[in-house]
Amino acid sequence: MVALAHELFATASVAGRICVGLVFVAAATHKAQHGRIFSGVVANYRLLPRALALPVAALLPPVELMLGLLLLSAQFRPFAEFAAIGLLALFAAAMAINIRRGRTQIDCGCGQSFLKQTLSWTLVWRNAGLTALLLPSLAEVGSATMSMLLTGVAAGLALFLLYLALNIFAALPGMRRFA
Repeated sequence: MVALAHELFATASVAGRICVGLVFVAAATHKAQHGRIFSGVVANYRLLPRALALPVAALLPPVELMLGLLLLSAQFRPFAEFAAIGLLALFAAAMAINIRRGRTQIDCGCGQSFLKQTLSWTLVWRNAGLTALLLPSLAEVGSATMSMLLTGVAAGLALFLLYLALNIFAALPGMRRFA
């Protein structure tokens, strides 16, 4: 029973890092491709002085890319997980503050320009879910067998595809009423 729990925990740790790592890499890529638009999105949150919007918008894609690659490679553990959780929490807080202000019509800036999404509690909860995927990685799980690693990678890819599918579904016209 303990061996099964260890195997599930180790697999969940790999799956979470793969999924969230891919989310960060994809977001960084999209944000970097649309840097001018993204700086406007950062400014539109109205949480930073206007002069900081451009530097922050320029800094976020490389930071997200670095964190994504660190999560995918399992390097600098648990620093990468803590940093990713902190960034996800920061994004969720920025969205929550604007939702509380009644500013739900602004673009979330999540990185998928063709799937623009306005702010909603669903996006805040999505970030909480991504954070939860990283929690098993914070514990020391010991060594993992090749089958655990492969299963974790497959599960992480499946979770990432589910994440993409849910984002597409949420961005469809008329879906806003469900968010």
